[in-house]
Amino acid sequence: MVTTLCGSWWLPKSPISTVTSALRPSVCSGGAAAAAVVAGQRRSEAGGLWWGPGTASGRGIEAVPGKPGPRCRGVPDSWRRSPPLPVPMAGAVGGAGGSGWTWRPVARDPLLARAFHSCTELRGRFYLVGGLLAGGAREPSNDTVVFDPAGGQAVRVGTQDGPRRSHHDAAPVGGRWLCVVGGWDGSRRLATVAALDTERGVWEAWRAAQGNCPPAGLSSHTCTRLSDRELRVAGREGGTRTQRRYGSIYTLRLDPGARTYCYKEEGCHTVSRSGHCAALLQSPGLHQGHQLLLFGGCNSAEPEVAGRWSHGRIKEEPLVAPRLTEQLARLVSSGQGSRQGPRGLRHHSCSVVGPFAVLFGGETLTRARDTICNDLYIYDTRKSPSLWFHFPCADHGLKRTGHRTCLWNDQLYLVGGFGEDGRTASSQVCILDFFI
Repeated sequence: MVTTLCGSWWLPKSPISTVTSALRPSVCSGGAAAAAVVAGQRRSEAGGLWWGPGTASGRGIEAVPGKPGPRCRGVPDSWRRSPPLPVPMAGAVGGAGGSGWTWRPVARDPLLARAFHSCTELRGRFYLVGGLLAGGAREPSNDTVVFDPAGGQAVRVGTQDGPRRSHHDAAPVGGRWLCVVGGWDGSRRLATVAALDTERGVWEAWRAAQGNCPPAGLSSHTCTRLSDRELRVAGREGGTRTQRRYGSIYTLRLDPGARTYCYKEEGCHTVSRSGHCAALLQSPGLHQGHQLLLFGGCNSAEPEVAGRWSHGRIKEEPLVAPRLTEQLARLVSSGQGSRQGPRGLRHHSCSVVGPFAVLFGGETLTRARDTICNDLYIYDTRKSPSLWFHFPCADHGLKRTGHRTCLWNDQLYLVGGFGEDGRTASSQVCILDFFI
């Protein structure tokens, strides 16, 4: 059953303390000004509320007195008549100015509960491939789930011959194919390419072209799209016993017409990394162009350059998130964040939003216990040198590792990942909201 957190339900008259305790957001950093405002507004409305947790279109989690809102398509009447208490917002709220951030739940479905999967936006849908369904699992899943962020619904792709993968990466190609690169299949690390033809709903095993020089095997690596024909691969090559002191960088060229791929090892190298993330950003300063930065995956707080391209070499993508970009700019200017980058972080998420790289969660290498994190990091490239901003969070319910974030329709979505115990996969989909 698909559970979509939208529509309106009747919440019977209850004591004010009971209602507001269900509605109150979690305060994670700074003062509680914004939380007090939200709780105060909802406290005054308590007594007989129509509860509307919001939709993917951007309605907030709100308590609205009066008549019920429109019926939510895709939600059974039985669920609508006697719903569970809604999931409260959780996040970090700032100090005197009320600036801060929060993850707002917008959907929930057991099909989405997985970690170390890939989540790729293609034609307004999120394609989730493989992953581990529970902590300690050795064999990854081979299913493919498509999530519609506009409707809040998830369905499993009918084909049963998908690649069995975890700790892999994926990229959209030609607006039609979803190419899965490398990963762990339950017994070994691979460097092969499997592609889902989204028009036909069929998986294809592409073959290596002549001159292919593949890595020893890839897992917990990154695969960044440079064009429809070219990807840049960086990170773990081979197992821990065969890992070198440095990491190789590969250009992966794709030929969708011939259904072939070809690896070429680049002359430059990086620090040996695993479980890192990559962000293709415009170069700051006078020399315009693009650079590929690697974050985390080793005991370092500094990003590393895995490629530079002069102006015009990388096709400019139109800005798809002007509102979210403005909100991030206001958040880093609020004075709430510390100038600190993530040190020793791995299996976190990263999404590029305009001039910002937005990192969340992950597992820290600097602690022996309580290693799973829930902090937000923003890397700002608008000036040279670029700046880090760290926004901590104390809400343990937000801890995530092996999750993914995905940008669509001016909103940043959080999908999957293991929680605080490192074993239970989240079935929620959340979007990043701000108190500014």
